[in-house]
Amino acid sequence: MSSPQGKVVSTDTATTPEVEPLSSLLAHPLLQDPKFVAAAGGLVVLLIFLSIFRTGKKASRRSGPTTVLLVGPSDSGKTSLFTKLVHETYIQTHTSIQPSITTFPLNSPYENGQTKPIKLIDLPGHPRLKDELKKYVKEASAVVFVVDIQALVRNSAAVAEDLAPILVTLSNLNITTQSEPTKLLILAHKTDLLTRSSSGEIPESSLTTARERVKSILTREMDRLKATRTKSGAGGKIESMGKVAGTSSSGFFVRLFGNASTGVGLEGEDEGEDESLIWGGKGGFSWDDVEGVQITFGASGLGPVAAMKGEKEGNGLDEVKSFIWEV
Repeated sequence: MSSPQGKVVSTDTATTPEVEPLSSLLAHPLLQDPKFVAAAGGLVVLLIFLSIFRTGKKASRRSGPTTVLLVGPSDSGKTSLFTKLVHETYIQTHTSIQPSITTFPLNSPYENGQTKPIKLIDLPGHPRLKDELKKYVKEASAVVFVVDIQALVRNSAAVAEDLAPILVTLSNLNITTQSEPTKLLILAHKTDLLTRSSSGEIPESSLTTARERVKSILTREMDRLKATRTKSGAGGKIESMGKVAGTSSSGFFVRLFGNASTGVGLEGEDEGEDESLIWGGKGGFSWDDVEGVQITFGASGLGPVAAMKGEKEGNGLDEVKSFIWEV
């Protein structure tokens, strides 16, 4: 029998993909096992708790006034820089044997009348007091590593050996707390002594020379340190900031859960730190390979001793003030 004229009859039947009902998924044997369900539920709760806990740790580190640490070798000018920033005057100082801590209003470098509360901590550079860093580093949003640009040529190896454990501590802090990278300014200080200008202004050429010099010299010395540590088979450990105890591991679980036995010893415990976080892979040392630390270079100078408060200070502190303001 033929079909009516003008109409086409399809002999194909539409097929509907089979969808497994939710009830059959819930009937999976694993979901019928009380032990599996309890373990899975516990893991979900733990992950939620850790997520909230980590977020709380991040917030606590950034609460209150912005904290900035001044660190570096002895006689690099940290205390003079501290005094100039806080009291706007420059007096002759002596080597510190204990931290100096204060909170002061920093004027905006953009001359817009704004101020920002800054907690500034000057840490002594004496070798026996270097572990003081671990007492304050967790609350710090930024660190300024102060280098005497004039003394750097003859003391370059010692300066790099001071810098390396600081980088290790900052890197390990970022890994264990999952916080934002700590900002580090490597500051070529006393740049005003490179020029004979009697005014308060430091020529831009001198500032540029100081920045390039400190970066070039420290890159060379850090490269030497990297080669030495790799060749000696140090095993990714550094003992300059405290004794090494136990073993260290890194990776997903360390970043997620932290590492109670190998994290940063904030209270002075003898805890190991993973030195490999600052050396990167094969090849020469690169500042970009340092994990968890945002590194920049700057230059500064204080001008004549005993400059009167309120007297025009020139541009000697422009870079360090801008760095602190932007933290």
